[in-house]
Amino acid sequence: MSKPHQQVDLLCAQSLFSSALSANLSIFAGTALISAYYYQYTGPALISWIVTMCLIAGARILLSRQYYRDQKNGFSNYSPAKWINFYTVSSFISGAGWASLVFYLPQNLETIHTSILYIIFFSIMAATVVALPVVLPAYFAYTTPIFIAALSLPFFINSWQTIYISIASVFYFLFLLVAGRILNRRYMQSFALHLENEALISKLHDEIIQKELAQKELLDNQLVLEETVEQRTKELTEMNEILVNEINERRRIESNLKHIAHHDNLTNLPNRLLLNARLDHAIERAKRDKLQVAIMFIDLDRFKTINDTLGHDVGDKLLIEISKRLEHCIREDDTVARLGGDEFIMIIEQVHDIGDLDALLKKIMKATSEPVPINEHRLTISASIGVSIYPDDGTTAEHLMRNADAAMYYVKENGRHKYHFYTRELTSPAYDRILLEADLKNSVSNNEIRVYYQPQLDLQSKKIVGVEALARWQHPQLGILRSKQFLHIAELSELIHQIGETVLTLACQQIAKWKQAGLAIETVAVNISSKQVHRGDLVELVKNTLQQTGCEPHWLELEIEQSLITEGSQQTITTLQQLRALGVSLVIDKADADLPPAKQLKKFPVNKLKIKRSIVRDIDDDMKDAAQVNKIISTGKKLQIKLVAEGVENSSHEIFLSAHGCDYVQGYYYFREVPGEQIEKEFSEKTSEKDGAAQPKIKLIKFNTD
Repeated sequence: MSKPHQQVDLLCAQSLFSSALSANLSIFAGTALISAYYYQYTGPALISWIVTMCLIAGARILLSRQYYRDQKNGFSNYSPAKWINFYTVSSFISGAGWASLVFYLPQNLETIHTSILYIIFFSIMAATVVALPVVLPAYFAYTTPIFIAALSLPFFINSWQTIYISIASVFYFLFLLVAGRILNRRYMQSFALHLENEALISKLHDEIIQKELAQKELLDNQLVLEETVEQRTKELTEMNEILVNEINERRRIESNLKHIAHHDNLTNLPNRLLLNARLDHAIERAKRDKLQVAIMFIDLDRFKTINDTLGHDVGDKLLIEISKRLEHCIREDDTVARLGGDEFIMIIEQVHDIGDLDALLKKIMKATSEPVPINEHRLTISASIGVSIYPDDGTTAEHLMRNADAAMYYVKENGRHKYHFYTRELTSPAYDRILLEADLKNSVSNNEIRVYYQPQLDLQSKKIVGVEALARWQHPQLGILRSKQFLHIAELSELIHQIGETVLTLACQQIAKWKQAGLAIETVAVNISSKQVHRGDLVELVKNTLQQTGCEPHWLELEIEQSLITEGSQQTITTLQQLRALGVSLVIDKADADLPPAKQLKKFPVNKLKIKRSIVRDIDDDMKDAAQVNKIISTGKKLQIKLVAEGVENSSHEIFLSAHGCDYVQGYYYFREVPGEQIEKEFSEKTSEKDGAAQPKIKLIKFNTD
């Protein structure tokens, strides 16, 4: 509906409802008068009509109250057109109520009383001309039932008089219709003039406001023109200051955009784009000054495990803290950048002597290995660092970065938490690593994964009590490859799950076979990757493997990485508890100086601690390593769990470990790792020598460790 029609509806509704109260009060009055007049002829039968008319009048009054309430609220419930419809319906009901009076009067009504009834009907119809023609449907709805009642009255009161008056009522009704139509047109004309006047008034008001604004604008312009030269000079000065501020702000924004484009969003360190530019500049400067530039490729050890276990939020906070520590390690002219993930690059300029880098590298190693408190965690990581030198290891940024990366991977493959300078021999292994990864994908399906076993001895009785299962790869061209030559590739390529499952199955099958043959080997130890623990299906895998191979749970030991214990996530604790519930023994592998205190270790259901090979190897010459071994043994004793030392290579190692209370040992001083068949052969020979003894003492054999 257009806006003018809505305004007309509003005016019509206002006109209708403005007379509603008086009209309905007149219904009460008319009902009372008619009742008083005709009661003596009709008696109690008229009471129902009286009640009906009072209810109709009351309902119409309530309707008008609802209308005014809705009008006050801006017609939130119904539009004016809807209220007109409501009023029209109520008018019809009211007219029908008046018309129903004929049903309550007797048929033998006297002539004078019949005439009075016609007068009442004609008066009611005439009264509606005052207000109802403003809406013709409401006017017709009210008068038509009354007209029909007057027209049909001869059917109820049969007399010539009623017939004549009924015929006359037709002409009277036609007259009222014509009068209502004329009045309706006048109402509409009046409303149109009213709306037109309002529009003209509004337009005039707008023109007055515009004129006032124009006059004000002219006055303001006049005041501006009348300003003195001094004031104008002041304004120009202020404009110049604003212009300078805008230029400075634009420069600041451009500087911020340039900073964002050249810096890492998380750590605010230079990104790869800025790193390449600075490295090119450093090379040019070194070429001019005949100096060297060192490129350090830094990769955080075990960061992915922390990120996967504790969440990316903790991982991000850890990266931010490490980036701050790295910045504190370098000079103002040097650069530390983040390539992405947990990889950082350092550019050390004006290097006079490569030997001077050792102090810086040790400083970096210390800074990255110190605990980082984040939330309720106290995280400990380390860094593997590869170093390349300009111009010895390359003359372009690309060559230097690639060679530093190769040196870093060499550290990753050889124990981590170290630094190594690039040598030409490192480039070839990097290429070989790519080829090995391609071959490794088919190793499981081609049955190329083998398991070798290294015996573990009771240090006091020198009897074999168990073996450790070690993965080997029977490569078609390269022959037998040791675990350190391919397992790190499996970790990176997610093949570790297939290889780990294969090794576990083969080891369980082998121990079951040995038990059936009567060999007195108590346990077989299998290494479990942290990725296998984090995957979430390790418990089910171990359970199914034990059932399928016939291996008893207490025959199997699972060696878990110390990093899992250091992180101490609830998921890890739950997984280990479920494994222990199966009856499997748990061993913390490669325990070193970072081993948590006994109080924290009590949370984990472990049975043994295995001391790391690298610190056992140097206990003869390094007091620090000897102290670490003693500390680990003391921790095990406090927890009342067994100690295993790997990497025992000479008698002095054995004497030291025995003196400090270590329980079990393994290493080249006793046995190399060998296939399962050779273990059976060794036991068979010793059994024959001892006349069928179930578990012989093993003759100590020192192997060449090259």
